[in-house]
Amino acid sequence: MPGVGGGEVLIAAVSDGAGTAKRSEAGSSLAVARFLQDFGAAVAADPSLTSIDRLFADEWLDSVRNEIAQLAAEEGNQRQDYACTLLGAVVGRSGAVYVQIGDGAIVVAGEEVGEYNWIFWPQHGEYANSTNFLTQEQTAETLLFETGPSVDEIAIFSDGIERLVLDLSTKTVHSPSFRPIFKWLAGTEPNDDRQPSPALIAYLGSDHVNRRTDDDKTLVMATRAVAD
Repeated sequence: MPGVGGGEVLIAAVSDGAGTAKRSEAGSSLAVARFLQDFGAAVAADPSLTSIDRLFADEWLDSVRNEIAQLAAEEGNQRQDYACTLLGAVVGRSGAVYVQIGDGAIVVAGEEVGEYNWIFWPQHGEYANSTNFLTQEQTAETLLFETGPSVDEIAIFSDGIERLVLDLSTKTVHSPSFRPIFKWLAGTEPNDDRQPSPALIAYLGSDHVNRRTDDDKTLVMATRAVAD
């Protein structure tokens, strides 16, 4: 969407529903829709992004939780039946804002070309495959919020991608995993409606990958780079 000085502002979000929650898909859809709508409205009102601070994020989270609670009451369910994670980013020309509850990660281009860093390390619970959800109590304590300089490349992904692109032992990003994908992405045209790279689709659906993870493999990527 339009930003400062006619520049574009990227607003992106990923939400992964809890496998044990019967209405988690509805929770995920609601969370992403509200993030795009409400953070988009904030950008439209203040393209500098300065109004999107920690207080804004906390109040937004309370609002979404209340909306999920209302939906649960209407459908005769509990709020935890809509359990989901949330990873969101707003990237303008001069700055960026990031929020996260749960696992998965947001990765951005580092200072060196072809190197990538994570914004928040995935939130993993005490037990295997456990994490935080925006429907649980005391989410204000688990909501991660950060602002920073603008970036030219960003990837947001759910927990099923983690073991493919993150080194869990050193808590670093495996940059070679992202380089060819961003190179391919830089060669596409803005608003290109073609399917994602066939090679990427084949790789994420391969037996090799599925043996390493059986979780959701949602991946959102964006770049300002243009292919040489």
